[in-house]
Amino acid sequence: MVVCAVDVGLQVSGYVICETKNTQVKLIKEGEIKTSKKQNFSQKLKLIYEALEKEIKKYKPEVLALEKLYSHYKHPLTLGILAQVRGVVVVLAERMGLTLFEYSPTRARKAFLGKGSADSFRVKRMAENMTGKSFISNHTADAFSLVVAFSHEEKVRNLDMIIQ
Repeated sequence: MVVCAVDVGLQVSGYVICETKNTQVKLIKEGEIKTSKKQNFSQKLKLIYEALEKEIKKYKPEVLALEKLYSHYKHPLTLGILAQVRGVVVVLAERMGLTLFEYSPTRARKAFLGKGSADSFRVKRMAENMTGKSFISNHTADAFSLVVAFSHEEKVRNLDMIIQ
């Protein structure tokens, strides 16, 4: 199964396209969508939408994995901005017919590293160890951890179907 995962951000959104089979995850492509300070908010959202749309059309994933939103209480504006970026990605998934899966950052990191409180540096190192490739950023490594969380959950779902 081909899976797209996105670590949303307004300035930088990291994404990966991976193929999963059981709990095996093969990285097909990683990338970042970077917006410019010269762009207004709606232009940034459009750029993110169109860049992801292009990748989805090219690689034809069946699934899109995203982090659930979280924000520190001291930064409520950040939550509102990320919610809008995330909303654009969710609409894209729906329009392209992708099944959406959402994971909290803690759950994704726990599935990936066995520890939900691990920092982005550790996530990146583990992603590089698993793939044997250097990841371009913490954003793409975080997206990769979402694919691993999905693959583990998918294996459990398949086992449940066999048992029933």
